[in-house]
Amino acid sequence: MRKTFIRSIYTLGITMAALSSANAQLGHSKEYVEPPGWSIGLNLGLSDLWGDVGTKSLLDHYGNDKYWQSPHFMGGLYVRYSAHPAFAIRLGQSYGTLYATDKWNETKAKSATTVNNDAYQRYLRNQSVRTIIWESSLLFEITPRRFNYESMAARKRFQPYLLLGVSYFHFKPTAKYIDPKGNDRGYVNLYDLNLEATGLPSEIYGDSKPSYKLWQVAVPMGLGVRWDIGKRLGIGFEWLYRMTFTDQLDNVSGKYVDPNLYNAYLTPQEAALAASMQDRSWEVDPSYKHKPGEDRGNASNKDSYSTFGITLIFKVPSKKTPWWY
Repeated sequence: MRKTFIRSIYTLGITMAALSSANAQLGHSKEYVEPPGWSIGLNLGLSDLWGDVGTKSLLDHYGNDKYWQSPHFMGGLYVRYSAHPAFAIRLGQSYGTLYATDKWNETKAKSATTVNNDAYQRYLRNQSVRTIIWESSLLFEITPRRFNYESMAARKRFQPYLLLGVSYFHFKPTAKYIDPKGNDRGYVNLYDLNLEATGLPSEIYGDSKPSYKLWQVAVPMGLGVRWDIGKRLGIGFEWLYRMTFTDQLDNVSGKYVDPNLYNAYLTPQEAALAASMQDRSWEVDPSYKHKPGEDRGNASNKDSYSTFGITLIFKVPSKKTPWWY
């Protein structure tokens, strides 16, 4: 009987060891299939403005050495909840600056054969803008290779994902003021100067062209790749494009107005500043001056902005056992 008891204990021990080994192997095989729960994220990267000011093409934008002399950035924090290996929701807050200048067209403008050339006209317009952005976003994150969480593809550390959502942002367009003597007077708030007579009656816009709102809604969409480092940390890159419903991120949208209009509604100092900031062509060609009613921008094309950068995720430890284990 004693021998039988010992054999039974021995057999039970072997069985339990085998089961423990099997469970360990199962857990290891799904180590990188994300468990449900919360995580905290951080992102930081290049920010780009896509509007009237700047270059017309993507290649001219990034292929311009002047762009890389003064890159601008945007970053933020977000909390994230994953309810399924393939699906997560993110709530984030970001801050940064967007920048664009017509000077990026200088090389093409100097080789233009006619004054009607697009690059030449942009260069002659000579506008620049630095827009400050505060953004709150709600994003849905989809990881396609983890829809089938039992597949080998789902267990890979390297995972591509898609992003789609909605954001609410505040923007403040500013520009550096260089006085006629060439002195740098710093950045000025373009919204307050009513450069295109927004909110003011004029011959060009009739009774009034409505002032634009500094709080706007956008539709973010993008893609990314992430590499899981263990069970708690992930690192990756993502590109996020925001489609907006305003053409005023760069404060250029309509037509040139009569500078005398500023004298009627602004202080003498503000009127002189507005007249100088509205038309800066004189810096490129001292003999050229735009006439009231000429196009300053294209209101039919809405502005947008994008970011490309690195993202880090820390997954908050949880005692919950994933329901798919």
